[in-house]
Amino acid sequence: MLGARFSTHFLLIIDDECKPVYFDRQAWIQCPENATFVTQPLKLLVLAAAKELFLQYGYDAVGMREIARAVGRQPVQIYRLKLSKSDILAELVIDLNAEEIRQLPDLCAKVSGTTLLDKVCGYFRELYALDIQYMPIRSVGAAFGWMWNATYEGKIIGQVLQLLQPVACWMKDAGLDQIEARGYGIWSVYYVGFRRAAIHGGSADDCIEEIRPTLEILLAK
Repeated sequence: MLGARFSTHFLLIIDDECKPVYFDRQAWIQCPENATFVTQPLKLLVLAAAKELFLQYGYDAVGMREIARAVGRQPVQIYRLKLSKSDILAELVIDLNAEEIRQLPDLCAKVSGTTLLDKVCGYFRELYALDIQYMPIRSVGAAFGWMWNATYEGKIIGQVLQLLQPVACWMKDAGLDQIEARGYGIWSVYYVGFRRAAIHGGSADDCIEEIRPTLEILLAK
C-alpha cells in the first residue's frame, strides 16, 4: 500500500474499474500499488459523486449542496455547469442505459427458451437483474422523466429502442406484425413489472411473474 497526497480530484482506477476519489490538500489516502489516478473534468466528477450519493442515501435525500461538498466545490460552481438535480439524474440514467447496451451480446447469450414469450421473459429477467442493482436511481427515473428536456428525452428513447432491438428481431422472426407498436407496449409493461421490485422489494423473477400474462397477449399473433 502506498500513501499519496494530492491537491485535486481524481478517478481511482484499479484493475480497469473506476472509482471517484475526493479530498483536499491535506488529505492522505492509501491506495494499492496497481492504482492509477486520472484527473477528470468537473462534470464527470459531479456525475460520479452524485451516483454514489444517490445509491447510498437515495435521490430525495441528496441535494446539490451534498453533491458539491462531495467534490470539494461550492454549490454555485456546480450550478455553473448548467445541471439541475433532475439533469444529473438523466445523465446517470443515460450512463446506465449505455452500459446495458454494451452488455447486450452477453445478455442475449444468456437467454434460453424455444418460444417467443420465453425468450422475451428471459431477456427481461436479465435486464431486471441489472436495474435492481441501481434501484435508488432506476426507481426515480420514470418519476422525474417529465422534467427532462427534449435532448435527454431523445437520447433515452434512442437507447430504449436499442435495448428493444433483440425483442424486435425475435418478433420479426416469429412473423408478428406492428412490431414498433408492440415494442412500445412491451417496454411500458417492463416498467410495470419493475414496480414489483421498486415498491415490494421483489426479485427479477417476481417482476417477470408480474408481466408474463400481459406479455403473452402483446406477443400473440
